[in-house]
Amino acid sequence: MTHRITLAVLAYKQASFIDAAVHSALGQVCEPVEIMLSDDASPDGSFERMQALAEAYRGPHQVVLRRNPHNLGVGEHYNAIVREARGELIVTMAGDDISLPQRVQLTAKAWDASAGRLDLIACDLIDMSHDGEDLGIIRVDDLAEWPDINAWARRRPYIVGAGHAFTRRLFDRFGPLQPELAYEDQILTLRAIVSGGAATIRQPLVRYRRGGLSGRMREFSGAHYIAWTKRHNQQYIAQHAQWLADAQTAGHLETVASATLHERTRELFMQDLLSAQSVVSRWRALRAHDVLGFGWRLRKLLYWQWPALAAAVRRWQSSWKLRRNKA
Repeated sequence: MTHRITLAVLAYKQASFIDAAVHSALGQVCEPVEIMLSDDASPDGSFERMQALAEAYRGPHQVVLRRNPHNLGVGEHYNAIVREARGELIVTMAGDDISLPQRVQLTAKAWDASAGRLDLIACDLIDMSHDGEDLGIIRVDDLAEWPDINAWARRRPYIVGAGHAFTRRLFDRFGPLQPELAYEDQILTLRAIVSGGAATIRQPLVRYRRGGLSGRMREFSGAHYIAWTKRHNQQYIAQHAQWLADAQTAGHLETVASATLHERTRELFMQDLLSAQSVVSRWRALRAHDVLGFGWRLRKLLYWQWPALAAAVRRWQSSWKLRRNKA
């Protein structure tokens, strides 16, 4: 039987939370859909739990279990899901989040109301602590306010990919995601805006679990800062490369290149700074990017020269945000 909608649960090392995530997927109150349980070669038993739950399921939905032969990362995991999913609309969730029972039903309703025109449908979320405590509502931007590339160029929308559903058409038109990508939400949102459009359901449909960084931040060291900075820089460089490639496909390269020039230049500066092997070469990298604010460049150089200082600043920022959220 062919289903028009796939709900995909993407897991990696989430054995502590995967039962709740899978139960929320299997418990969707909607038309029969394909539910794909996909593991990215987790070493912690996540796949085995998914397998047990799939074998025990008796219900209207079709359950498909899959596992990557080795860890692919977010971008390639999404590519694998899209290649194998049968649905034309693909609803995704992480293995540590929980979809409310009506999520797929309301997403399908919004898609049908557009006569299948929309290429991405977002929703608000329930902010959930690492330990499962509901902390409030996360309101994302109303994507209907971004009707074209000019709106996107003026301001990128605030979105959370954990609440997204998107069409297969976006991959048919633009191709797979770059392997280096760790975040798919900004990429798919741009693709949708320049295609059939995007919209937001003004209702929280996902309990979105925080990553637990607040507890680990007490041990965040200079070495952690170095690794964190390199990883994020690589991810942002990949994001910009994907934006430009997709913009060229859509015929909007000049607009997107111009709109993202400043932030792209910042990431290229960081790339040069991170690859520098001495104080002298780091200073040369700072001077070579003089279109950026000197104070910002100098702060980044000092953080990279003394990463323990940067780690201390990040620990303070994390503590301040935690106190503010509890206030």
